[in-house]
Amino acid sequence: MTTMDPGAEPKIWLTHERIGDRVVRSISTPGSTTSSSRLVRSRSDRLVDDYLRAYLQGVPAVVEGPLAAPVRTVELFCGPGGLAMGFSEACRELGGRFDSEVAVDQDEAAVEVYAANHRTKIRKVCTATEVVDYRVKGAGDAAAFRFTPEISHDLEHLVGQVDAVIAGPPCQGHSNLNNRSRRTDRRNELYFTVPAAAIALQADIVIIENVPAVVHDRSQVVASTRHILEEAGYVVEQGVLSAGSMGWAQTRRRFFLVGRRSKPPIPLRDVELALADEARSVMWAIGDLVDRPFDDRLHLEIALSDENRRRIDWLHTENKFDLPNDLRPDCHKDGTTYNAVYGRLHGDRPAPTITTGFLTPGRGRYIHPELRRTLTPLEAARLQGFPDTYDFFPDPRNPPNKLKLTKWIGDAVPMPLGFAAGLSALGNGWPR
Repeated sequence: MTTMDPGAEPKIWLTHERIGDRVVRSISTPGSTTSSSRLVRSRSDRLVDDYLRAYLQGVPAVVEGPLAAPVRTVELFCGPGGLAMGFSEACRELGGRFDSEVAVDQDEAAVEVYAANHRTKIRKVCTATEVVDYRVKGAGDAAAFRFTPEISHDLEHLVGQVDAVIAGPPCQGHSNLNNRSRRTDRRNELYFTVPAAAIALQADIVIIENVPAVVHDRSQVVASTRHILEEAGYVVEQGVLSAGSMGWAQTRRRFFLVGRRSKPPIPLRDVELALADEARSVMWAIGDLVDRPFDDRLHLEIALSDENRRRIDWLHTENKFDLPNDLRPDCHKDGTTYNAVYGRLHGDRPAPTITTGFLTPGRGRYIHPELRRTLTPLEAARLQGFPDTYDFFPDPRNPPNKLKLTKWIGDAVPMPLGFAAGLSALGNGWPR
């Protein structure tokens, strides 16, 4: 986790105040001061809580004053749009507009969800390597492209017309849960598609997110990417950000690399300081959903085996949060390295990392704090920072199945992390 140097003066400030039935948030950066407000239902004195809860409930931020120019954005490995959700919020609250030019992913349904929520102009259902041609030689400070990267012919008209390239390349190869090929997985090299696309498109801004362990990759993808971008004229900031340390109701940590050519990004440690807050709790994020009836979309009743129902009943009846050994299956008894499986969430604490297994007790600590079931997709989406208005069903004739929903939601970048990266990239002034 990056930290602020003792005695250093912060470069970004956030303040909140109540004006009538709205909570107004002002963001002051070296580039400007902007104010956005949200209509809130609560009259509490916890202004940040009210502002963020209104966001989760789908109340859009209304920015005071004229809007700056749009930030024209291309996203690779876009998924359903978690990173874009945070980045677009940063654009909006800094007085601008997120303009989605291109979304690229191999998952056609995810691209459709992304495009429906972000009004994307061009949808590309393909691998990122089909969008940009490049070859890398060397590693670390010796890394370079063998030739100037070239964007695919159908996107050539965007060269010089794109402000930002953002991406979350596949992280499974870097994950500490990948014991078989960690650090040497060929998927790790897809990281290079992002600087290649940024350079090919002549984009001013590049943002890459991944798991914290990406810095240990044996091919030095982070060090190589940083060197390549700096040689191309970008100033680069990097570090690990934690959603929990910035006040969110989940402890997920992600590594970010933020580069910009026209102006230096604000250091991530300064953004982290500005957003620093005590982590909110699981029930802060989902408590108002306790009495909501199930539906046929996101708030789904999940079928459980009789054995798992008995485990959940025991935890609630005994008011425990960890399952004892004798109630666990053999594979999760003594010697397991992941004791949180079959665990019950603490309602007064932030959630651990939400993964694609949140519907299954045996995949993590995903049992509801108060109800005898696991989280629903709607609750997990809330904890990931998707507002209730985010549409995961753009084509009602072809709704996604549970497997799709859990993958999209569990793999997403929590909104506060993308928001912080956006403040870093945009805080020193607008691209044009």
